[in-house]
Amino acid sequence: MHVDDLLQLDDLDLTLLWSEGPLLAQEVRGVTAAAPEAPETYPHGGGELVLSGLEWWTPGDGGAQADRFVAALRSAGAAALVADEGTHGTVPQDLVAACRTHRVPLLSVPAQAAFRAVTEAVTEAVHLRHRQAVDRRAGDGRRAADEWAALAAAPPADGAALTATVGACGLPSDGPYRVVVAACATKDATPGDGGGPAAGALAEALAHAPGTPFAVGRLPGGEAVALVATGAGDTVRATLGDLWPALRACAPDRILRAGISGPARTAELTGVALEQARYALAAARQDAPGRSRVTAVEDLTSLASLLAGVPRPVRTAFSRTVLGPLAGASHRMLLETLEVFLARHGSWARTAEALHLHVNTVRYRIQRIELLTGRDLSRLDHKLDLRAALLCR
Repeated sequence: MHVDDLLQLDDLDLTLLWSEGPLLAQEVRGVTAAAPEAPETYPHGGGELVLSGLEWWTPGDGGAQADRFVAALRSAGAAALVADEGTHGTVPQDLVAACRTHRVPLLSVPAQAAFRAVTEAVTEAVHLRHRQAVDRRAGDGRRAADEWAALAAAPPADGAALTATVGACGLPSDGPYRVVVAACATKDATPGDGGGPAAGALAEALAHAPGTPFAVGRLPGGEAVALVATGAGDTVRATLGDLWPALRACAPDRILRAGISGPARTAELTGVALEQARYALAAARQDAPGRSRVTAVEDLTSLASLLAGVPRPVRTAFSRTVLGPLAGASHRMLLETLEVFLARHGSWARTAEALHLHVNTVRYRIQRIELLTGRDLSRLDHKLDLRAALLCR
């Protein structure tokens, strides 16, 4: 709030004794009671509204006391002085003159008014204005994060535009950065409000990563997304990994999943990082059905974990195409033989031992598998194709 806003508070019945127009526009950041015996100790943060009962003032000193008092207020950056009329029946002219000399706005409060009421009203008004400023900044930050997300999600992204929106998010211009994408589903796996609870979970978790600036927004598809400036202390993976279970416990009817990108060295590369985070989120969905999970791209260290991020329809189509007739129920015995054979690194003897079969029987079944699938199991690439098809079932 500003000094002139005080005059609009009807319950206080304040009177303006002296000021100039620009001084009335000064921001009031707090309120304090004056310590008349040591005015030099007043808060020096600036913007304080100082209340004084004027007990320190005595007539007949030529205004020296008032001048010393107001000079100390001016030095401390006080926004204004509120003087009580009750102690002396009026506000001394010495004080009015001193405020004019040192350019400190002077207001008076009637004798019947309590300073406590002034303090409470001003404090409440200051806190309200502060909350409005915080909410406005948060809203601006969310809009900037949404704008960055829209740019990053629609490649090819303009590098200069991405850099500008990263700055608008309030993040450092130098990387590295990580991108986190999160979504929320209900117990029955329906998407629910994917962005709302997930955005809250992201903001809550990242707030516990000390010294890590971040901005949270939403992707065009509704998922929550966070852009994090990791700097030298990259604690994003550890922080989310530690706190995600606790956040999940706060919403037992929800399933929270998140995907984390690898580090992006510059703001221009955050679009690539977003793709990584989305893939990691897809892997978290496939790898942990019905459970909350955080997956980083660094966690995709096996063929199984890599394939987990492939959309389910694509996985199913690939599996059916590669396995061919083996995918049908009538070839379960051959399918089992293939799984064991690949798990035993193509060893005829170990496969026969595991299945309690003669080696010749294993050889016959493998020949049948090669015939039905058109793959040669002596070739590494064909083995990998069939292994991937089994994982994608």
